[in-house]
Amino acid sequence: METFAIVVEEGSFTAAAERLGLSKSFVSKQVTKLEQDLGTRLLYRTTRKISLSDEGARFYHHCQFIINEAVRARAEVMESQTSPRGKVRITIPQSLIISGISRLLFEFQRQYPDIELDVIASGRVENLVEEGIDIALRVGQLEDSSLISRRLTDCSFQLVASAEYIEKSGTPTEPKELLAHNCLIYGDSKINRNWPFRMPSGEQLTVKVSGNLNCNDGVLVVDAIRQGMGIGFGPDFLFKKYVDSGELQVLLADFAMPPSTISALYPQNRTLSRRVRALIDFLSDRLAV
Repeated sequence: METFAIVVEEGSFTAAAERLGLSKSFVSKQVTKLEQDLGTRLLYRTTRKISLSDEGARFYHHCQFIINEAVRARAEVMESQTSPRGKVRITIPQSLIISGISRLLFEFQRQYPDIELDVIASGRVENLVEEGIDIALRVGQLEDSSLISRRLTDCSFQLVASAEYIEKSGTPTEPKELLAHNCLIYGDSKINRNWPFRMPSGEQLTVKVSGNLNCNDGVLVVDAIRQGMGIGFGPDFLFKKYVDSGELQVLLADFAMPPSTISALYPQNRTLSRRVRALIDFLSDRLAV
């Protein structure tokens, strides 16, 4: 199964053989024997390339999971004999990376030099088990009951604009007035165009906004807000230094939703290794300050 998975990842028997330190003919025989055992074709072979059959694609998916779990099991036994070591695969939304959480990750690695961090900058909701992810940092609550959530800290969502934009386009006094404004969309957020607010009555209102910029790069969106291109909406840590300096102004503060949560998520059926627990504890201590 490992040989088959490496052939798929490398895209050729030759490259897989080099990676494994085996002969090309031996690697080919291994895959052929696997196909014979399973009674189905996993790979289509031509002189130029290999491609997966439908059955091969499904089988490769399972191979990845099993190999990742085997590597994890071996690493956990080994690390129990020494200080925490090995790889931690973590996914973090770009907004948190922009806010400076990377400094905490560097501090963690200085404290635990034998732990390798594999960081994925993404706000999408991954299947943590299938993709071999140990921890997902997320803003807000997820409804996936297969994940355990540990609160790290709180954050609030803010509506912001530059003085230049306000002078040019005016200040909205209630959420529905945003329909007449140029709203800049951070596409990597699950909120996207649907911006939530709480009315004085306590009722929640969602305004579906629009504008001339929709981007999954938070840096570009924040820069556009700073340049007076439009109004932006996002977690307060995304704008904090610009609000503190007076470069950006907070709008409709009286309509803000209650604080949300920044959490560390991990699979329910997975016993946390020492290295994963060390990272979660570290982030909890630092972010709670």
